[in-house]
Amino acid sequence: MPTNPWRGIGLDVYESHMSDPDVGQLAALLGITAAQLRDHPSRRVGIRGIAAGNGLDALDETEVDSVSGYDINADYLEACRSRYEARFGDRMHLIECSIDRSLAITPTDLLIANLLIEYIGIDEFAAFVAANTTAIGVPSCVTQRNGEVGVVSKTKYSSAFVGLESIASEVDPDALAAALSAVGWFEVSRSEHPLPNGKVLTRQDFAATS
Repeated sequence: MPTNPWRGIGLDVYESHMSDPDVGQLAALLGITAAQLRDHPSRRVGIRGIAAGNGLDALDETEVDSVSGYDINADYLEACRSRYEARFGDRMHLIECSIDRSLAITPTDLLIANLLIEYIGIDEFAAFVAANTTAIGVPSCVTQRNGEVGVVSKTKYSSAFVGLESIASEVDPDALAAALSAVGWFEVSRSEHPLPNGKVLTRQDFAATS
């Protein structure tokens, strides 16, 4: 598997950075993920970039048949297993994988991809969705606009994330909608969620054109 900066960022550092009051991403993402799950009740849920369980606190284990989590960092997945295996048992499937179009996912009614597209690019994500069209019910994505803040928000942990600047790019929501439209998916909803430091999270949900 090719080296990726995400594989070198420790979980404690990642979660401390994301939950810093000036960043506010952890709390914001939990709220957005809860809304994604509420808006699209699903027996089969897939989460790309699950880390140590991004979003699972918002998921009622009695209402799902399977949860598939994908991440490039094996340590994150091991922490996810430790935290949530008692709740989901053998219905939880965690897969270490590269984040690109080569990934063939387990069929899922709702695919959540939050703060992922920035690190693979719009074209790669669109190619991934196209390759997995028959396995995806609804793709729901969150991207961020950095404004003057830059790719890495400023906290005492920021230095651990510098390597991400080599793979990150800002995502234009209109360009994402156009790229998915070109492979057979249309945007059905969009919402914006400002963060304390001036960044803005944009949620976009899509449906197949046929």
